[in-house]
Amino acid sequence: MKTFSRFWNALSIKIKLLSYFFAILATVSMFSLYLNHSNYQIVDQFNATMTNYYEISQLLIMNQKSKEAVENYINELNLSDREMYEENIPKIERAINSLDAKYDSLESQFAINAIRNSVYSYNIKWQRAMSQRENDISIYYTSFYEGERIEQFTEKYIEELLYISLSEGNELYNRLANEANVMRRISLLLIAIFFFISLFIGVLFANYLINPIKKLAKASIRISSGDLDIEAIHIDSQDEVGVLADSFNIMSQSINSLVYDLKQKVIIEKKLHEEELHILQMEQLLKDSQFQALQSQINPHFLFNTLNTISRTAMFENADDTLKLTEALAQLFRYKLRNDKSMIPIKEELDMIDEYVYLQKVRFKERLEYECFVDPACEKILVPIFTLQPLVENAIIHGIEPKIKGGKIRIRVFMKQQNNTSYVVIRIMDTGIGMDKKRLKEVLKFEAINNRSIGVNNVYQRFKLTFQHKCSFKILSKKNLGTFIEMKFERDNQEI
Repeated sequence: MKTFSRFWNALSIKIKLLSYFFAILATVSMFSLYLNHSNYQIVDQFNATMTNYYEISQLLIMNQKSKEAVENYINELNLSDREMYEENIPKIERAINSLDAKYDSLESQFAINAIRNSVYSYNIKWQRAMSQRENDISIYYTSFYEGERIEQFTEKYIEELLYISLSEGNELYNRLANEANVMRRISLLLIAIFFFISLFIGVLFANYLINPIKKLAKASIRISSGDLDIEAIHIDSQDEVGVLADSFNIMSQSINSLVYDLKQKVIIEKKLHEEELHILQMEQLLKDSQFQALQSQINPHFLFNTLNTISRTAMFENADDTLKLTEALAQLFRYKLRNDKSMIPIKEELDMIDEYVYLQKVRFKERLEYECFVDPACEKILVPIFTLQPLVENAIIHGIEPKIKGGKIRIRVFMKQQNNTSYVVIRIMDTGIGMDKKRLKEVLKFEAINNRSIGVNNVYQRFKLTFQHKCSFKILSKKNLGTFIEMKFERDNQEI
């Protein structure tokens, strides 16, 4: 800034005038480019919506082709029909994963999970039917019709997802139309404002050139009348007017007073700067203390639940199983002891969750299913230690344990581009008993109530302290359907 100021002051009056007009033209050009960019963004969002419609339609077509291929194979035992069916399975899975990454709303997430589960179910039924048909087992039609009924539900789920997408697309269209109208009005308003601002700046610029000349003229008249007690005329510019002012100030006897005032100003600014540094240091120490206090709440809560699992297993099984559990617990303790820092890579956090889930699987058996997907680009990203484990623990204890049939936990970690910014997204989903609106509202207050939500509250507070305003923390849940948690934060090249 100082270098630019010196450069500007050294310019001649002619160059300054040309620079003023160039700045006006450049501002108008940038404003026009911004409007064009906004229009292109609107078109891109509309195209993305149309692409989503197409992908959902393609998913419905592939689902129907799978049914036709299985039915033809059962009737004619044509290997090409079976090959077509087997080639179609990974295509359907990729289409579902693609839609899963594009939709964030709770309704769409539930619809996609329903599609994924039903596709998995009818694939099992149809694989069994084809095997029975190949081995001349007469009940193959039973398996086929069971799969066909599930496939009909799948089509309904896909149509429901298409309806949700159409609703969201309609909302997007209305919003884009409103934004276009608002942009048009703002453009007209900004043009008028820019006109008056340019006129105002032009007047200021003229005064910037004329007022120093008037001051020099008045001071010269006072000196010619014998008044030598003249305050220095301070002009920053080094153009033609600045040269005249410097020459005049050499003859002024008030230069010492000006220097003294400048020294006093420097002393005051230095004291203010020292006080600001002290305040910032105190605030940082307070944040560090809060962070350590919140992090320390994790260990007793986690230790209690883990030891409870080991004690139950020891009552009903032999010593070998207890030994395995003890070794898994030892791995978790070693993980905590060697990670004395508050931030660790996501990969290490997920490895620790694998150990924890192993402990819980011994207790829940086949009632607990676990699936984890992490983008390799996210494995070295740093997060606060024990960020995911309390959330997984809550999903098992409060979501899946009360459910007779058990449930499944899925973790996805991936990169997402939004508004030219890279975000790391962590999603934890379970198919447990979920929460009603009242309980969800209590949890979203992020306050520990009778120690029931201390894990969620602790994770939320540490997450916010770490990433400040560059993050978001969302919880969605429905009774008897499950819970969905999403943590998102800016990447900022925060890797080991």
